[in-house]
Amino acid sequence: MNWVRLAATSEVEVGQIKGFVIGHKKIALYHTVDGFYATSDLCSHSGRLLSAGSLNQHTVMCPAHGGKFNVKSGQATAFPCVEPVKPYPLDIRGHEVWIKLY
Repeated sequence: MNWVRLAATSEVEVGQIKGFVIGHKKIALYHTVDGFYATSDLCSHSGRLLSAGSLNQHTVMCPAHGGKFNVKSGQATAFPCVEPVKPYPLDIRGHEVWIKLY
């Protein structure tokens, strides 16, 4: 497990999502009113990029079929999505977002 710098905190405004690729991992970074969260960027149902979806508080909606996930836990919260997406631990270091990859 390694900590890797993901982004500057200024790269993602509150209420926005940004996708990243680190090695072979696709990561979605969410900036909510209470902080940053990260999950796998691939919808567990459609395989579409969650970073192309929309963020409403702590819920991301997949652009393919409207399935939803909690960005804190990765849990699926609306059909047709039933399998969770992988959440990743983050650490804010000054003005940088670091992610723990495993």
